[in-house]
Amino acid sequence: MEFGPTREHLAFQVHLTWRAARKALLTELEKGEDNVAPGSYSIPMLIGLNPGISPMQLASALSLDASKVALFLRDLVGKGLVERTRSQTDGRVVELRLTPAGEAFAKEASAASEKLEAPFEGILSADEKETLIALLAKFRAGLA
Repeated sequence: MEFGPTREHLAFQVHLTWRAARKALLTELEKGEDNVAPGSYSIPMLIGLNPGISPMQLASALSLDASKVALFLRDLVGKGLVERTRSQTDGRVVELRLTPAGEAFAKEASAASEKLEAPFEGILSADEKETLIALLAKFRAGLA
């Protein structure tokens, strides 16, 4: 397939890669019996790994609008998975932590997330995977 000048366009290549990855993820999801919705993995996992993270830090880390993170958090707080507290050092700052139920959910989400990686195993060597992760992080940082 000839792509012309778009072959050299990073945004186009990232978009095509996302489409292929999404297709593989959806196929893998159809096989699973997990109780964790795919869009709900990352937030509880990141809060568990970074207790006390603020909603703004979370939004920045995930390249999401603060309003979108607020919607996710409202749902997670409502389900008793996440708690919001005021910072001891700066009362203006909200800190996020997992509840015990949230910790269990994050473990389940982590296991489900690992299963979703199955279609991507073996495509790249370990060194290539690390290089790709580093390049993608550099690319995202340049866009921030």
